[in-house]
Amino acid sequence: MLISVIMCTRNRARQLRHVLDSFVALRAPEGATWEMIVVDNGSTDETSAVIEAFADRLPLRRVWQPVAGLSNARNAGVAAAKGDYICWTDDDVELDPDWLAAYARAFQRYPDGTIFGGIVEPVYEIEPPAWMVENSGMLAVAFAKRDHGAIEGQLPTEQDLLPFGANFAVRAAEQRKFLYDANLGVSPNQKRLGEESAVLMAIAALGGSYYWIPSSRVRHLIPASRMSLEYIEVYYHSSGETWAYLSENDGFPIMGQAIPTEGARIFGVPIWLWCRSLRPAVAYKIKKTLKPRAVHWWLWNFTQKCKMRGARDYFRRAE
Repeated sequence: MLISVIMCTRNRARQLRHVLDSFVALRAPEGATWEMIVVDNGSTDETSAVIEAFADRLPLRRVWQPVAGLSNARNAGVAAAKGDYICWTDDDVELDPDWLAAYARAFQRYPDGTIFGGIVEPVYEIEPPAWMVENSGMLAVAFAKRDHGAIEGQLPTEQDLLPFGANFAVRAAEQRKFLYDANLGVSPNQKRLGEESAVLMAIAALGGSYYWIPSSRVRHLIPASRMSLEYIEVYYHSSGETWAYLSENDGFPIMGQAIPTEGARIFGVPIWLWCRSLRPAVAYKIKKTLKPRAVHWWLWNFTQKCKMRGARDYFRRAE
C-alpha cells in the first residue's frame, strides 16, 4: 500500500520549516510506504529552498502550481499523487508523531472506508482573550477545531461531522473522481471556504463509509492576528460568500439551507436574504449597545450579521 501525503503552501517559508520538522519526526507506517507532495502555489519567498532542504530527510516531491488558489493547488497535488490513499494536511500545523501511522492502520482495518478524519486541536500563539475562551464552542469552526472524542469508529457522513481540511484522508480512487472547485477555497482574489467539504460530500454521496481516527492528531497553529473580532468578521463574511455561491450554483448544501435564488431581487440580492439579514443585524445592534462588554450576549448575532453581509456582497457582485 502506498500513501500519498499532500500539503499545499504559498509564501509561508518560515512556517513551512516548522511543519516539515514535525514530518521528520513521524513514526514509519507499518505495512505501507509513503510519498510526500508539497504543492508550491506560486510562492515568491524562500519556500522552494525550504522544501529542498528537507529532500534528504523525507520522501518529498515539490509540485509547482503557479495558478494561485487552494483548490488549484489541491488539484495539482491529486494529479501528481501515486498512492492508494491520500492524506491531507495544512502548512500551519504540527503533526503528532503517530499521525501517519494511525491513518495507515485505519486504511488496513477499514477497507470499506472512503473518508477518514482526525483531531484538529487549536494551539494559540499567545494567550487567547477571555471572550474567545468563553465562546470557544461557538467559535470552534472559525478556528478549525474538530474533535469527536477518543473512540475510533464509523460516523455518519453528515456535514457537521465530516473532517476539516487540516486533517483528513480519502481513498484515492474516490478522490480522483472529483476536482476541487476553484471558485471555493482561499486565493488572492477570494476568501471563500469549503472546497474540501464539497468534495467530501460528493464522495459521501457515492455511499462510502467515514471513519473517525482520533489517534491521528494535528495541532493547528493560531497566530495572534486571528485572535480578534476583525478575524471573526472576515471568517463569517467568507462563510456567507460561500453559502451564496453554492446556493446560486446548486452546490452541495455544506452551509445549511440554500438561499432561495428564484423570484424578485433588490440590488441583485434575493428578497429572502434581505429578510433573513434583518433579525441578526437588529439584535446585534441592540445587544451591543446595551451591553458592549458582554461579548457572549451578542457574538452569535455578530457572526450571523457578517455571514448575511457576505452573502449579499456575493449577489451584488454577481449582478
